[in-house]
Amino acid sequence: MKKAFSYILALVVVSCFLAACNSDDAPSYGPSFSTPAQQDAQGTFSGTFSRVQVGTEDTLRAAGTLTITATDTLNRARITYASDDMAELAASAPFAANIAHADQGYTLFNKSGDIALVGRIDNAQRMSASFTKAVRSGRKTVRYNYTFQGNRQ
Repeated sequence: MKKAFSYILALVVVSCFLAACNSDDAPSYGPSFSTPAQQDAQGTFSGTFSRVQVGTEDTLRAAGTLTITATDTLNRARITYASDDMAELAASAPFAANIAHADQGYTLFNKSGDIALVGRIDNAQRMSASFTKAVRSGRKTVRYNYTFQGNRQ
């Protein structure tokens, strides 16, 4: 009887050590992984655009927004951006970008037509993105490198 009691006690102690608890250090914001990335990350980010004309030091900084809208395609989102001081951004059509959960945030990337985009949204709801865009000016094409830094509205 004493031997059986010892085995039962040992089994109870081992099962207590194997019980799992929930983590208390859950991030304040980040991917839920139960929702597709394009739905999780959608929203509008307000911040600052910087534009540099390729081959020059011509730089312009302006306030603006970058908006991510979910699509029906898994891990694809529509990106639109606007700035009152950068007319070529306002005239641009939305373009699709790949989006994925990454390290308690999201990454965005794509090359679509005349735009190539790389971006990141961190767990503090800050977005940083870089993209290039070709703009037709008369008979020549001018390329610009843009950066965007902003926060979710």
